[in-house]
Order: sequence, then C-alpha cells, then structure tokens
Amino acid sequence: MDFKKNFESFRSMDISESDTRSKLIDNLFINVLGWTENDIMREGHVDSGYYDYKISIAGMTFIVEAKKQFVEFLLPSKKMRRCKLGTLYSGNSAVINQIRGYLDDCGCDTGVITNGNQFIISKFINTNGIPWKENKCIVYYGIEDIEKNFIEFWNTLSKESIIENKGIKSLYEVEYSFFKTILSSIPEKDNEIVRNDLSSQIAFLIDKSFGDIFNSNEEDDDLEFIKECYVENQEVIKNKNELRGLFCDNAPNLGEVIKARNADSVRSQINNEIDSFPVQSTISPTPKPIIIIGSRGAGKTTFLKFLLKDQAEEETNDTLFLFINLMKYYSGNDGICFDDLYKDLLVQFDDKYPLYDINSTKVLKRIYIKEINQKDKGLWKYYKENDDNEYQTRLSDFLDNKTTNSQEHFKALNLYLTREIHKRILIVFDNADQLSDKIQESVYLNACALNTQAKFGVIISLREGYYYNWRNRPPFNAFVSNAYHIAAPDYGEVLQKRLNYIIKKVQIKNEPVVGRIGNKNVELTEGKIEEFFTGINLSLFGKDNAPILDFLRQMSFPNIREGLNLFKTFLTSGYTDVSEYILRVLYNTNDHAITIPIHEFVKTIGLENKMYYNHRASKIQNIFYPAGPNSDYFVKYYILRKLDEQLSFEGNINKYINYKSLIEELHKLGYKEDVLNQEIEVLLKDNFIETDKLLSDIAWSHLPNEDFAITITAKGHYYIKDLINKFHYIELVLQDTPFIDKNKYDIIKGEFPIPEIHGKKDMKARIKIVCIFMQYLRGCENRFIPIQLIQKYGGVTDYIENSGLNRDIDRLCRLYNISLEEILLD
Repeated sequence: MDFKKNFESFRSMDISESDTRSKLIDNLFINVLGWTENDIMREGHVDSGYYDYKISIAGMTFIVEAKKQFVEFLLPSKKMRRCKLGTLYSGNSAVINQIRGYLDDCGCDTGVITNGNQFIISKFINTNGIPWKENKCIVYYGIEDIEKNFIEFWNTLSKESIIENKGIKSLYEVEYSFFKTILSSIPEKDNEIVRNDLSSQIAFLIDKSFGDIFNSNEEDDDLEFIKECYVENQEVIKNKNELRGLFCDNAPNLGEVIKARNADSVRSQINNEIDSFPVQSTISPTPKPIIIIGSRGAGKTTFLKFLLKDQAEEETNDTLFLFINLMKYYSGNDGICFDDLYKDLLVQFDDKYPLYDINSTKVLKRIYIKEINQKDKGLWKYYKENDDNEYQTRLSDFLDNKTTNSQEHFKALNLYLTREIHKRILIVFDNADQLSDKIQESVYLNACALNTQAKFGVIISLREGYYYNWRNRPPFNAFVSNAYHIAAPDYGEVLQKRLNYIIKKVQIKNEPVVGRIGNKNVELTEGKIEEFFTGINLSLFGKDNAPILDFLRQMSFPNIREGLNLFKTFLTSGYTDVSEYILRVLYNTNDHAITIPIHEFVKTIGLENKMYYNHRASKIQNIFYPAGPNSDYFVKYYILRKLDEQLSFEGNINKYINYKSLIEELHKLGYKEDVLNQEIEVLLKDNFIETDKLLSDIAWSHLPNEDFAITITAKGHYYIKDLINKFHYIELVLQDTPFIDKNKYDIIKGEFPIPEIHGKKDMKARIKIVCIFMQYLRGCENRFIPIQLIQKYGGVTDYIENSGLNRDIDRLCRLYNISLEEILLD
C-alpha cells in the first residue's frame, strides 16, 4: 500500500517528531483510515503541554502522541496483541505519563502512542475505581505486523469502524471481560404470551376507536367518527378562526409564528386570511404561503382536514381546496415524483369539482385563450378562415401538448380560475415533515413557486423543529409566509371522547361477542361489552386511576397519536389481567367499579405481548442501560436530575442549561465527554430532554456543532420522579440491564423466575430478584458515582428505595403474606 511505500522511503532517514507527524501519521489517518481534516485538531495546548493530535467525532475523542521514528518502544518479546498497561509502563513510562497528562487535561481516556511504525492503543485513564495499569492495551509491532493484520487494524482505528461501534470496539471488548444481561441468557427470550381470543374479538372496535380520525383515502373518512371524536383545544380554535381571514391586508409580520392560545382563533384566522383575498380581478393579491407547525403527533393533519371540511361546507366559498399526502409521492431516492403529484391534483380537482368541466374543449380553450388568440392572428389565421378541419386538428394538437405537462397545465388552470371564474385553488401539502431535509426544501420551493407564479394558495405542514431551525435560512427566508402553531389537545379529553364513541358503537351494533378465556367459552352481550368499556371509562377518570392517566399524559405529550397507541396496546395486548377485567364485568353482580392497577398497566405497555422485557423493542425505556461502552448506569439519571433542578428553581423562563456548560460541569467530576455525548443523544432520541433548537423533533444522526441548550421534558421528569421508584419498573429493566459483575449476574440469573405461558411469575422470586438487583446497583454506585453528585443529589439507590420502592415491596409482602426478612436472609 502507499503508506508502506512512504514508510520504506523514510526508514533510512532520521526524521523528527514533526516529520513523523506530517509525513507518516497524517498520511495514515487521513488516506488510510478515512479521517478528514475536520475531524483532526493538531498541537492543541493543554495544562501539561501540547498534544500532537486530537481526533474527534460525536461520541468519541482520542489523543494521538507521535514520537520520533527511531524512538523504539519497549514491547513484549512475545508478540502478544494484548497485554496490561502495567507490563509496558516500566519501559515506556515517559511517553505513557505524557499521554495520560494530555488525556486528563482534555477529559478523554483513550489514546494512541506511535512512532509511525509501532502502535500502543489503550484506555489510559479510569474513572471507575479500577487501577489504570490493569487496563488492557492493543499493540502493533511494526508496519509488517499491520500489513499482515490490516483488517483488524482497520476495525480498531478507522473512522468508519469507530462510528459504527461508537468507540474502539476491540479495546472495550478487552476491557469488559464480562458484560451480560439476564435476557441474553434466556433461549426463549422472544416468546410471546398465549393470547385469549376474546380480546381479539373486540379488537376491531378498539383499532377503529383509537386510530387516526381521518383516513389516508378521503372517501373512507367516517364523518360520524370525526364529529364525535375531534377535539379542539383553545389554541386550535383560535388558529382556525384566524386562518379564515389570514390573507388580509394586516397580516402578521413576515415569518411570525402566531402563538395562539385559543384554538378557535387559529382556524378563524386561517379562514379569514383565505376569505380576505377575494378573487375579483386579475390584479387581486395572492395569499401568502401558510406554514402549519406542530410537534410529531400533535394533530397537524387532523386539524388541516377538519379545517378543509369546515370550509367546504360553505357554498359561497371562493377557495377550492385540494389535499396532498406527500408520502404517496416519495420515490425512495430522496425525491418526490412531482409529475405524478400534479397528475393526481388534476384528477382530484375534476372529481371534487366536476361542475368546472376542466377537461372539456370549451374550458381548455378558455384556459389557453391568450395563446390561442395569438396563433389565430398568426400561424393559424389561414386555416381558421379557409380550412376548419385543419384548424380544429391544430387546435386539438395544441391543447393535447399543453395538457401533457401536468405541472404547467395545473398552473394555467388556476390562472384561468382566478381570471375568469374568480375562484382560487388552495393546495395543502401534508406530511412534508416525514421526509428528508432535501425533500422538504424542494416541496417548499415548489409550493412557493405555485404561489408566486400562478396565484395558488398553499399550506405546508412542518414539524416545529424543522421550522425553527430553518426559518432564518435559505430558502425559507426568501419568501414571505405566515406560520401557525398547532398544539396538542388535552390527552384526557381525547381519550374520553374515544371511549364514549366506542360505547356508543357497541350500543348500536347490538351483537354479542363469543370467544374463549383459558378453558372457558364466554359470550359477552352488547350490554356486557358496553359495561366493560363504561367501567374502564369511569375508573380511568376516577381518583383511584389518576396514576394511569398521568402516566399516559407524561409518556406521550405532546404526541396524542402515541398516547392513543399506548392505551390501545393495553386494551388489545391479551395479557392475563385484561381477560380478568372482562370476566369481572361478565360476573359482576354488585356493580363494583373496575379498577386498573398502575403496575398492571405499565407492565402491559412495557411487555406488550412478550414474555420478557427488551428496551430496544419496548415503549418503556431502561434508564440504567449504558449508552456506550462504559460501566456507569447512572449518567442519565444525574443529567436528568440536574435539568429537573434547573426547571424547578428557575421555572419555564430559564429552564434551559447550556449544553457545553453542562458537559464541562460533569467533566470536572470525572465523566468522559464522549460518554456524556452518547448519553445525551439517547436522552434526546427517547424524548427525555429537548433543546432550544427542538432537535428531538428533527431527524438527525449526531449532535450539532453549533451551541445549544437543553431542558428536561415531561417524560424525563416523570421517569426520575415517579416511574424509576416503582417495583414494576425495576422488575422490568433488571431483565436487560448489562451486568459487569459475573458473581452477581450468576446469583440473579439463578433466582430469576421463568413465567408460565400467560406471563405469571412467582411473587416471592420477583421480590427477591428486585432486592438483589438493588444491592448490585448500590455496589456500582459506590464504585462509580463521584462523591460530589451524591452530596448534592443523594444516592440513586437510596432515592429509589425511599421514594416508593420500599413501600411497593412492603405492600406486596403483606398482600402475598411473604416475609421480607426471609427473602433477604435466603
């Protein structure tokens, strides 16, 4: 390879450290290992001196110390690939001490020592209480060794490999000789519980009642469902009313987001904006593009469709509405098939507004009347006066050619409507936010072109994260637009309307449901099904079940769709306790209210139909699962505690903490910056935190380079203040939390109860493994958590046990007549 040729040419030369860097190391890392200049910082100054290289990507930073080519390192005589750092220290103490100083100053732990020929790769700094000399290192003895084992070398230091593995995988595999979960030891880890077929018999009612209000196909919309279940909060109503006349002369400032708090006002202002631009002449002003912003699942599509149906009922309306779901036109190649989109718009217009007869020759001639008149005076004059057949042929060919280009023909159609019929087409481009940045930009530019070139009204729905990130950048700042924010309605009101609807549908259907629960044949009359859902409704909104509604609100806000899916998961999961609710209703003779225990609800959401918990497949996140190759289970918790403290002390006005300041503060306590980056990425993706740039609402692959601030979300607050302290949560997450202590792992694995086919487990064994797991966490806490954090926020295990876990365990012991002392002594 070229690097080896260069090395051979320098072998006979006495090159300096500087030459080693420029001639060998630069070449190796950039041309061989795939790093770029943007990834590399050279000769940075720290307290202990000047390091040679700092190579960084999101989630990983390491230092490279380059020595003179002829400074040979003293390596083991037996060519071992891995050995302890202590083995190398006596013969290489100066350079090892040097790189340790740089790493300590930079807040990193991983380094590479090289003379351009030999390589020592290791974690030179520990924050876990283990002596650093016990760390393993990876050694390459020379260029010939690298050439012979190049794939291994590439997988160790290449940019591609480090990005893929979130670090030097082979190094951390060596460091953690044991890193295993209880879940990984269970052969049937993917097994599901045996579902009862009775719950599946009512699944059709549940799927309908807790799905989207509007269908992707407008013709399939259930108008009764829309009327019964649509919820307008105050902000949505305000926006709707304002949008009725947003196209008025005194429209809001450019790009201003109308932060409406009254939902009727939003719809009203949009409608006013539309209605205030009557199409009375060719010089009538064109309404500005409207941008509808809102978070994922907040109800942008529902709002827009409801707005359009509301407008369509007004017979005198001068605006002709068309709705486009952009997902239908995604080509899969990072682009939208606009040709198909405009063909469908023409078809949609003809189907929806047949009175305009847009495909007739008469109307087509009016659409292109100006060009036809020009040709009548020129090229077609002779045929028009002397040969009508030829004239009609040429006219037909002309119109056929014009209608071939769907986009241009669609523009011409709207210009005709505004010019002669005094009507205007308004197109709603929905779901742009589901697509890539590049596609959203092209859709936005295309919509603005329709607006400026052909007088269309356009509405584009975007997630607020994209809008706030782009509004002052090209191409957004090149156009005048009005933006409206759609906030999610109250989840409790949405859920109650859905339950009322399902009860009403059961009353109308008047058909029994037949199925089996266990070995029993069961028939539920419509009265019992109604009683079941009525009982669920009454209990859910009663004081005894307030924790469930709080759980749903906090876990999903502001994503109403996600919240409904969580509740649907509970109703359709088929878990044993759901069957018991049905049986309670079936044999209920004393009108006892149904009570849904929060622990059963959370268990159902966390497991769905699985026997075992896996955080990668669950809607419940494991706050103890390390984001990267580190043994600290508590980083997420303390980040959230810090952010929650800021919110509590400063309120919403000053709830954000600068990201870099937070990293610097935690770094001073011994946390590695790379680890903190990884943990914050996970917290963002799981919606535990959000940023002032709304990154959690944007598709992104790494943290941004520019400065930003973060704060805790309702979900993050709920996890650390409520959920983490519950027995049912600890019992779930211990199943896939990786153990680094083999002895503790073997103990808890031996005690772990295997559930029977319906998911039930022995309660005594359940309590015992939770107690063992908490003992294990306490030991890790003493080893890994900086004393400053414990002094400020208290210990994690003490907080969990004293804030709810001990109460849960005491309650279960009393309920099942279990002696906790015997469990602890066993």
